[in-house]
Formats: sequence, structure tokens, C-alpha cells
Amino acid sequence: MSRKKLILTDLPDKVIKNLNGFRTNFKQKTMNLFSLFKRELYRPWKNILFMAFLSGLSNSVILFITIYYIGNPERQGKPAKYFILFIIATLIFVISKKYALTKAAAFTENLIKNIRVRVVNKIRNSELGFIENIEDSYIYTRITQDTNFISQSAIVIVTSCQNLLSVIFCLMFLAWLSLFSFLFTVGAIGAATVVFMSYKKRIRILMDESTNEEARLFGYLTHILNGFKEIKLNRRKSDDLFKQFENSANSTECLKVKTGNHFSNDIIYSQAFVMALVAVVAFVLPSITSVSSQVTVMTVMVIIFLIGPIELLMTNIPIFSRANLAIDNIYKLEELLDKEGGNGCEYNGEYNGGEFKDINVDKMSFSYNDADGKAIFKLGPINLNIKKGEHVFIVGGNGSGKSTLLKLLTGLYYPEHGNIILDSELVSKPDYQRYRELFSIIFTDFHLFDRLYGLVNIDKKMLNDLLKLMELNKKTQYKKGRFTNTNLSTGQRKRLAMIVSFLDDKPIYVFDEVAADQDPQFRKYFYEELLKDLKAKGKTVIAATHDDKYFHVADRVLKMDYGQMQNL
Repeated sequence: MSRKKLILTDLPDKVIKNLNGFRTNFKQKTMNLFSLFKRELYRPWKNILFMAFLSGLSNSVILFITIYYIGNPERQGKPAKYFILFIIATLIFVISKKYALTKAAAFTENLIKNIRVRVVNKIRNSELGFIENIEDSYIYTRITQDTNFISQSAIVIVTSCQNLLSVIFCLMFLAWLSLFSFLFTVGAIGAATVVFMSYKKRIRILMDESTNEEARLFGYLTHILNGFKEIKLNRRKSDDLFKQFENSANSTECLKVKTGNHFSNDIIYSQAFVMALVAVVAFVLPSITSVSSQVTVMTVMVIIFLIGPIELLMTNIPIFSRANLAIDNIYKLEELLDKEGGNGCEYNGEYNGGEFKDINVDKMSFSYNDADGKAIFKLGPINLNIKKGEHVFIVGGNGSGKSTLLKLLTGLYYPEHGNIILDSELVSKPDYQRYRELFSIIFTDFHLFDRLYGLVNIDKKMLNDLLKLMELNKKTQYKKGRFTNTNLSTGQRKRLAMIVSFLDDKPIYVFDEVAADQDPQFRKYFYEELLKDLKAKGKTVIAATHDDKYFHVADRVLKMDYGQMQNL
């Protein structure tokens, strides 16, 4: 009997479209994940995949030995031979699968560690403006939830490779038993797969929506935690925020339930399909073909064995989908970070002298823009000269541009126009990190670290003396490389931040309302003693303040008003 080779053009357009969609969908489900492993840990995964395929092969051999022995009574007189082969195949299966699973778990966790370290490194190298404008929950979700999805995929890859090879060898064995049964089974599985994959696009959309909604949910939780004082004082605000959180939680639940229902329907569909296939092979094919009852029994056994691997492959597809979506999310975050300098820029070393003469700001300007690029606040142009050892106070109302000016002066923002000149040399982007090392800063929204990061050979006596001087020695101590307590009042936290700033011993100190939230006695001590001591040491101080009572302490007082500067 001649066989006609089936070519793609012989198929109806709808079938071709479905097949092409399946091929594209399959590549999307697997290529991102495998590309990730190839990119991050190529060599180890070659060995892991080989062992996974070996376990799938040995698993199929176990089935072949069993069916081949049971299906022929003549062979049952020599059980020892087949039993030994069965034991050998089982040992190979156990050893290869254990190796694949344990190594996959270990290497995947190493991969996750590498991704997290790389992303966090890019975060710390990115620009302040980007970090200020991106939601914390977005970054947390990428580094925690998305990396966990990738972590789960390690076992899935191993089991999928094993099950895929089991399916392939079972189909080969089926072809050896009965070519007609093989063609019928492959045709049925192929048609069912095309139908099955046609529903995956909707699941992908639901997964995207649920991931985005969950990120919004974490955002509302962040608002509740960070704005706890505010919502505690305003019940309507608290109720409104909680209502938004509750609505987001309900939306997340609804989307995940819909997604779960689709996955459940897929699993039930795959099981019902295999059962129907068994029924057709057992009850229908014998009546229309010349297949013997012995071959029919072995064919049914093979198909029943296929239920497990096919079901696991179908079940693993959602995990592949989640992992691939997670990979896309992480790479998108990395692309954003790379655009914002997260890949690191070359800079001219680290500042290590402290002997600068002056800083000149030449026609520096900066603006905040809305979504359409229209400026909603503009600072400058500013001309300013700050000499070594000079104490400069900056005053102005809220929103006048004081904090923005300080961020520009310290190099945390790049000016849109104008330049910063250090000791008659232009500060270009490669010089910015070196320039930033001049400053020790305490902004109004400062973060208090529990450790003295970056400081080595700490003078414990000096630290304890400062704690006592700031009246914090009874509140916290520095033991085992960390402060024992940072849960302090706002004023105490600022004083502890000043201690850390003094230990940094930088040439320029920038204080943004650090005397606020302090009692009158310490405020007087700050202006008349601490600043006087810094002056004696030749330290430069730039301070934003509203304390006009102590303006006489400064060498100069500058006023900011609607982004413009003037001398007082």
C-alpha cells in the first residue's frame, strides 16, 4: 500500500492556523524558560536535561518490559531474565531522576540568586528619579513572586522532559504494536492538542491581568503600612483606602478563580479525552480492523500508561506560562533599569581626598513634568558658589524647591541645563559618583540603617561618646555590628542619623530640616555647638531650615521662592 506524504498545504486554512498558533504558543511556553536557563546556567542544564531524558527512557523501558512479558504467555516461563531487566531499568530511572531533580533544584536556586543579585545591583546603580517614580510593590513583586515562579519551574522542566520522552517512546512502541492504532492515537492526540492550545491565549490574558492586579493590591498594602499614622487619624481616608484594597483583593480573587477554572477545565478535558481514546481503542477499533485481542490489550495498557505523562504535561503548561510571564516581567524591569543607568556607568574612581576648594553652579535648571511632558514645576536657572568650610542656610516655603536644589547640588539629580564645576573642572556624568562622595546627607525622608554600612575600623569610644552626647545611649547601643534599636521617635531618629553622618566624616554635610522635631534645648545645641564644631574642623554645611532665630550662625542665607534663588 502506497503512502501519501501529508504536506501542510493539503490541510484546511483553519487547521493550518491552529497548528501555527500551537507552534507559536509552544515556543512561547518553553523558549523563554529554556533561553533563561541557557543564558544563566547553560552547561549544568545540559547534564540535567540528559539525565531527565534518561529517566524518561528508563521509565518507558520499564513499561515495555512489563507489557512484553505479560502480553506473551510463552515468555512467562523465564521470569528471572525480565525481572533482572526490570530491576536494572528501575535503578537507572531512580538514579537519573534523583540526579536531575536535586541538581535542577540546586542550580535553579543559584539562578534565582544570580537574578536577584543582578537586579538589586542594577537598582542601586539606577537614578534617584526612577526609584522615586516607580512603585515599590512593582519591584518587590518582580524580585519575590516572579522569581518564585521561576524557582518552581525547575522540577517542572525535569518532569516534563521525562514525561515527554515517555510519551514519545510509548508512541513508538504503539507504532510497533499496530500502525493503525498508532496513527489513530497520534491523530487524536494532535487534534486534541490543537483544541487545547486554542484556549491558552485567554489564560495568558487572565494571568497578565491577575499579576497586574496583585501588584496593585501590594501597592494598597504599602500605602496602609507607610501611611498608618495618617489613616489612623482620618477614618474616612482609612475606610476609602481599605475599600480600594478590598476591591483589588476581590478582583485578584476573581481573576485567579477564572484562571484556575480554565486550568481545571483543561485537566478534566485531557483526562476525559484519554478515557474516550481508551474506549475507542478497546471497543471500536477491534470491530473495524484486524488487530488481535492480544495487541488490543497491550495497546490499551500503553494508552492507560500515557494518561499520567500526558496529564502531567498538560498540568505543567500553566506553570510554564507563569514562569515565562515572570521571566518577561523581570526582563522588562531590567530593561527599565538599564535605561536608567542600572547597568552601571564608568566613573572616575571614588572620592578619597576631601580637599576641595569650591563648587560652582552655572545656570543650573531642572523641571518636573507631567505625563504629557509639560513642566509642572521648574527650578532655576541657578548660579551659586560654595566654598570649602562655608556654612550656607537655605530657606523657603514648602514647594519652593529647597529639597530639589539639594538633590541637584549633591548629584542625585542631573540638571537639565547648566553645569556643576568642582575646583574649576566640569563635573560630567562619569565624574558624578566621585562628586557624590563629597557629601553626607540627611533628607527629611531619610532612611535609618541598622548597621554602619561602608565603615570599617569603627572607633567604638567615639561612637559611644556620640550616643551619650545625643542622649541616645539609653535608647540604643551598637552591638554585634548593628544598632540594638532603631524604633525611635522622629527627633531621636534624626539624632542617630547625625551620629552616622559624623562617623562618615565627609567634607560636606547636607541637612534638610534636621533640627525640626527636636526640643528647643537640642535645637540650640545643634546650631550653636555642633555646627560650630563642624566649622572648626573645616567642614562645609548646607542646611535647609526654617529656624530664623539661628540665621546668624550661617555665613550666608539663601532663599528659594517658586524655584528661584535670592540672597537674604
